[in-house]
Amino acid sequence: MRTALMVSGAWMAAAALLPAAALEIRNDFGSIRVEAVGDPDLQVAASVGARPARDDEMVIERKSERIVITAKPSDVSAPMDFTVRLPLGFDLEAQTKSGEISIVGMVHRARLYTDTGLLFLKIPWAGARLQLDADQKPAKVSLPSGRRFLDSTIDISGGKTLWRLRDNLAESAIVYGSYRVRAGNPKQIVLEDFDPPPDWPLKFHWEASKALETILSPASRPRRLAPTESLPESETGAGGEALFRSDVRMVNLVLAVNDRSGNPVTDLEAKDFTVVEDGEPQQVAFAGSDEAPFNLAVLLDLSGSTRPDRAPMQAAVEGFIRLAGPNDRVAVYALAGGMFHVVSRLTSDRSKLLEAVQRLPEVSGASPLYDAITLAYAEELHQRPGERNALIVISDGIDNQVSHQEAPSSVKFKRLVQAGEEMNAIIYPIFLLSGQRFGRDWSEKARKRMEELAAASGGRVFPAGSIGDLAPVFPQVEAELRSVYSVAYYPKNQDFDGAWRKVDVQVNRSDAILRARPGYYAR
Repeated sequence: MRTALMVSGAWMAAAALLPAAALEIRNDFGSIRVEAVGDPDLQVAASVGARPARDDEMVIERKSERIVITAKPSDVSAPMDFTVRLPLGFDLEAQTKSGEISIVGMVHRARLYTDTGLLFLKIPWAGARLQLDADQKPAKVSLPSGRRFLDSTIDISGGKTLWRLRDNLAESAIVYGSYRVRAGNPKQIVLEDFDPPPDWPLKFHWEASKALETILSPASRPRRLAPTESLPESETGAGGEALFRSDVRMVNLVLAVNDRSGNPVTDLEAKDFTVVEDGEPQQVAFAGSDEAPFNLAVLLDLSGSTRPDRAPMQAAVEGFIRLAGPNDRVAVYALAGGMFHVVSRLTSDRSKLLEAVQRLPEVSGASPLYDAITLAYAEELHQRPGERNALIVISDGIDNQVSHQEAPSSVKFKRLVQAGEEMNAIIYPIFLLSGQRFGRDWSEKARKRMEELAAASGGRVFPAGSIGDLAPVFPQVEAELRSVYSVAYYPKNQDFDGAWRKVDVQVNRSDAILRARPGYYAR
């Protein structure tokens, strides 16, 4: 990945222009404290006693894709300490003698060396591996509650022994971090669990179950505010969204309208739609198409089952970014290593998006696709009711629930379809036929499931031979997006008791074909 390195407040131009994926710090004169962050820029600050370190007190070298920083303080009587903000995906090697080594967050791979220094690791241990070897077991060892670690004495040559502390995860467990530690006689070892904040750009796939329950929970459902009259007047907010003034519930439908030739119909108004809920006609309050900004989220399946090269994957995402209009917002997410990655959140900044695509994670890992779809919707689209939202999923559709391999999605497919019926977004799977190499049965089952999920949300499947064969798909998707409307109404039945309500939407054009979700749960 390309990164910018900031050391002691000064930008290092040579470092900023070269790719880097690892940082090595050698400091025999003090501590190394590391915080893993979602920012792509690597920042290193150093101090000697109470003053900032000078440039000549650090030797900065480039070794292939590794940045190596060595401490060379002019005054060895004062400690020289490093504070690092390390981008996710970076590897780390840190070496001290008696200084503290601390890491907070999620580091991809870490190798740590200390003689007598304290070790503090605040890590999401549910997805991290640890092997810590020390000449002697420290007097103080603090472990996170509820987590099991194994300690043992290992015989080595010459009659010597090592004390070893390691994780107790299954061999098949999905992990993000790997920590190898070699110590002499450390003062203390402290392991704590790290609870990533909600906006953290990296999530374990099993977090999807909780996210799905949040999506389906009435308490978390975004609400519109409206006066108590049956059809309130609205005001317009800064972003063009409708704002209302009291507590009548609104239902938002995202749907697509094409003519019989498949061309988008873009000139419809609220009066052109008829909505019937549980047999009761409703009055449409709002219908918007071209004039309303679009929120387009692209989920890229980089799991092992797709086996693509990163270059065509990047080209595919860039193609969908270019489909968006100047006021539309695009987000890019990825499933890789069995984990959900936020590559870029919703933004209309094209240069920022294209730059983010260069940082796509490597192709690897299991295929908990249903979890990734859930997390992709929950990340931002769930919080944007009443807007034109779409989720494009580029995948062969083969979740490990289909292939019966390890690490299947925690979200069951039927539950995901139920959520699709309630989502404020249309789902468009770009189904890669290359998945057929795993067997026709798997591929057919995967395709049927993607078709069922798309239909539940009002979308449809676009087949493609492979990730490098999307040229025919782009104009189809572009036309489809232009056909998407946001239609809103205030149900006459304001008793939101959780029951399913069938919704039938019609449009008063004889040549129009409309696709919409079949109903919703009144939560």
